[in-house]
Amino acid sequence: MNEQTKIMIGQRLSVGFQGLTIPQEYIDLVRNYKVGNVILFRRNVESFEQLSALCRDLRALIRRETGHEPFIMIDEECGRVSRLAHIACETPCAMAIGATDDPQNAYKIGQLIGQELRAVGVNFNLAPVLDCLTNPAAPHGNRCFAVDPDKTAAFGVAYTKGLQEQGVLACAKHFPGQGDTNVDSHLGLPVVDKPQEVVWNTELVSFQAAVKAGVQGIMSAHVVFPAFEPEHIPGTVSRNVITGLIREKMGFEGIIVSDGMEMNAVKDMFGIAGGTRMALAAGVDVALICHSVEDAAATCEHLYQALENGTLDPAETEQRYQHIAACKKLLPAPTDDKSQFGSAAQKALCADVMRQAIHVKHAPQGKPLPRVDADTLFLGVAARAETLASDDIPLDAATVCAQVFGAKRVSLEEQLPTGAGTAVVFLNKHPNLQKAIDAACALAAAGTQVIAVDMNVPLYLEGLPDTVWQVEAWQYDQFCLDLLIEKLRG
Repeated sequence: MNEQTKIMIGQRLSVGFQGLTIPQEYIDLVRNYKVGNVILFRRNVESFEQLSALCRDLRALIRRETGHEPFIMIDEECGRVSRLAHIACETPCAMAIGATDDPQNAYKIGQLIGQELRAVGVNFNLAPVLDCLTNPAAPHGNRCFAVDPDKTAAFGVAYTKGLQEQGVLACAKHFPGQGDTNVDSHLGLPVVDKPQEVVWNTELVSFQAAVKAGVQGIMSAHVVFPAFEPEHIPGTVSRNVITGLIREKMGFEGIIVSDGMEMNAVKDMFGIAGGTRMALAAGVDVALICHSVEDAAATCEHLYQALENGTLDPAETEQRYQHIAACKKLLPAPTDDKSQFGSAAQKALCADVMRQAIHVKHAPQGKPLPRVDADTLFLGVAARAETLASDDIPLDAATVCAQVFGAKRVSLEEQLPTGAGTAVVFLNKHPNLQKAIDAACALAAAGTQVIAVDMNVPLYLEGLPDTVWQVEAWQYDQFCLDLLIEKLRG
C-alpha cells in the first residue's frame, strides 16, 4: 500500500493507548500506518506539565509522519465523565447545569473547559452530550442537560459556543440520541423504536439546534433507530443515518466521529475492523479505536483490503480525507497558559453553578431543612458508575457526612434506631437502592425527620412520603458532596 493511501486511511482513525508518555507500539503504529489522530483518557493524564508535554510530543510525531496536525480528542464533558477533574476543575454535571435554569451557566462551563483543554493542547472535545433524557432511567442519566428537548438544545448550544470560542472543537453526541435507551452500548445494543415524527420532535431537536449554531463535530451512537434504518443496524454503521440524516437532511458539514468501535453494540455484530469499515462507508469521518493499538493496526490492514476490493469507495475516501485535512488547517495552537487550568477563579465558578443546582425539591409544609448535627443518622447507598464512560471514584456519602458531623453512619443491613430526631438518606442507582428508600420511609413513619438526597437524576425521590424533605444534588462525587454539606450546615 503506497504512503498516500496509508495517510488517507490514517486520517480517518483516532486511536488511544496506555501510559503517560507515547509508548513505542504507538510510535510504530503512526510510522507504519500513518494514524493521524489520538484519543486521551484519564489513564493518560497525571499533571498539567505531563499532559502538555504528551500533547506536544503527539503533535510532533503525527505531523512528522503524516504531514497533518492531529485531532487530539478527549471526553471532557462535565461532571463524572471528566478526564481532567483530578488535576484541574471539578465541574457540575450537565443535568446540574440544566437545573440552574440559566443557559449562561452552560456557556461559562463550556468556556472554562475550552480554556483548560486549549492550555494543554487538546483541540477536539467529545462533548457536549445532547441526548434528551426522555427516559430518566436511561444509562446516560445526569450526563444529559434536561428531559425537555428545547431546554436540552438551549443548554447544549450554550456549552458549544463557550467551548468553541476558546478554539476547541465541540462534538455533539450521541446522535441520533441515547436518552430513551435501557442498555449501555458499551455492553449491548440499544434500540429506540419510535416513528420518525416523534424522533424529529424529541431526540433530534437539540442536534438540529447545534448544527444551526455551528457545532463542528457530531458523534454517532451505536443505537438502532428502525424508523431511519430498516436493516436494524446501529446508527454508526448506517448510511441512512450518517449520510442520509446527518449530512443530507440536517445539512451538517463538520466532522462526524464514531463512538468507540470496541463497544459491544458494534463489535459483537461486525468485529472492530468490520464495524470500522462499515462506519467509514456509511460516511463517518473519524472512527475511534480507544484501547488497543493492535486492533488499530489490524483495522488499517482490513481497510486497505476494502479499498482494493471496492467495499470502501476510493473516491469517497479521498473526499473525506480532503475534508478532514481542510478542517485541520484551521486548528489554533495551544495557549500553554497554566493560569487557565484549574485556577481559583475557575474553581469558584464551578462551585457557584453547583450551589445553584442543589435545591430542596419538596419540604413538608414548606419548613426549612431540619438541623443536621452530631445526633443525625446518616445512611444510604454508595456511588456507582451508571455507564462505563464514567471515571468511577469510590465514595460513600453517608460515611463522609458521619465523619464530618461527628455522627453515626447506619448500615442498611442493621436494625434502624428508633427515636432519632433527624436522618439523612442518600439515594443513587445501586443494587441496594430499594433498601435505602424503604429505610427512609420506615424512619419517617416512626417520626424521624428524614432528608432524602438524590445524588443523580431526580428519579429516586418519587414516591417518598410527603413528610420527607427531598433534595436534588445531581451528581455523586466529593465536589458535589462538599457543597451539599454546606447546605446541610445551613
